[in-house]
Amino acid sequence: MVYIKMDMINRLKERYKGWKEKRFLEAHGCETWRQYERKHDPDVGYMARWAHTFYFGYTNILPIEPNGVALYGLKYHDLIEKMMEWCEQNCQGKWRNDWHRGFWDGHGNYELNSIGGGDIMFFAFKEESDYIWFKLTW
Repeated sequence: MVYIKMDMINRLKERYKGWKEKRFLEAHGCETWRQYERKHDPDVGYMARWAHTFYFGYTNILPIEPNGVALYGLKYHDLIEKMMEWCEQNCQGKWRNDWHRGFWDGHGNYELNSIGGGDIMFFAFKEESDYIWFKLTW
């Protein structure tokens, strides 16, 4: 009898814990912990003007421009999906990718601009080894 009560109490505790987590994530506009960690990444400056200041906590940044990209016969968006899959499977450290709209300024920096310019996918890596393997693979 005591075992059944303890089992029921443990199940209720787990349900309550799950409900609390779900409520916390919903309050922050997220469905999973991965989305929450991406949205609240301490190594990203969301109010940045340039890409290198946006990724201030990442040491290696790589822009993938859509012009002239035709690797393995894949279209640009399909190629980006394959690159993301590769990163999920092979990267040891922290990494992220984001679409940014903007343009290259006269100093070689990518200026973020939500109105004008073109869209470019950026991959940012904390670990230099991940960055090097990524560049060698793609």
